[in-house]
Amino acid sequence: MKKLLLTAALTATTIAGASAQSTIFNNPDNEAYFGIRAMYNLKCPSDMKFDNVGKIGLLGKGSGVGVGLIYNVPMVANLYIEPGLTLYYNTESIKAMGSMVDTDGALFDVEHASMRKFGFRVPLMFGYHFDFTPDIKVSVFTGPELDVGFSNDQYMTVSVANQELHAAPSAYGDNAIISMHRCNCNWKFGAGLSYDHYYLGVGGGIGILNMSDIKYSTLYENYFEVSLGYNF
Repeated sequence: MKKLLLTAALTATTIAGASAQSTIFNNPDNEAYFGIRAMYNLKCPSDMKFDNVGKIGLLGKGSGVGVGLIYNVPMVANLYIEPGLTLYYNTESIKAMGSMVDTDGALFDVEHASMRKFGFRVPLMFGYHFDFTPDIKVSVFTGPELDVGFSNDQYMTVSVANQELHAAPSAYGDNAIISMHRCNCNWKFGAGLSYDHYYLGVGGGIGILNMSDIKYSTLYENYFEVSLGYNF
């Protein structure tokens, strides 16, 4: 009788362990859900590279915030696809100081300059989550992300004929300090921790497209991101 009870106990323990193990990699309770996200971004632009001059660090690091929505759709086992939409606002410094010439040939001195960008991102992430308990999940993800700027104003304080002036030309216009393209594509990657309905994530995006609209030059935008969220 004791052997029978011991065998039954070992069998139950083995089945429970196998069930828990399978849930980590293939949870049968997976369902699609919406989520909201709030992000903090640290922008890390590359040095600007000119064909005949080399690399010049014209843009400094910047930061910004964003809010967004995601829709998580299960695929196979714990593999998922997650499209989303994020609105963001970023600022960064411009190191292009000193004397410059505008389109009319007038000489002016740039004393201070910064860039303020407002736009949206459309990520399409592919990921996998590990369900350690019904409430605790760890996910890893990667995928492409479309980035489109609504506006990108380059605020600057300039000195013309000993007179201080303020201007805010658009980076998408002809009078920009650094002319830039409006659309970008990032390759995004990261990891997230979900506890019940709450979410904490870290990740980043590597710029794929050349953002410089200046001939014979290249500039890539990269960023690091921390996000908080709630899954419905």
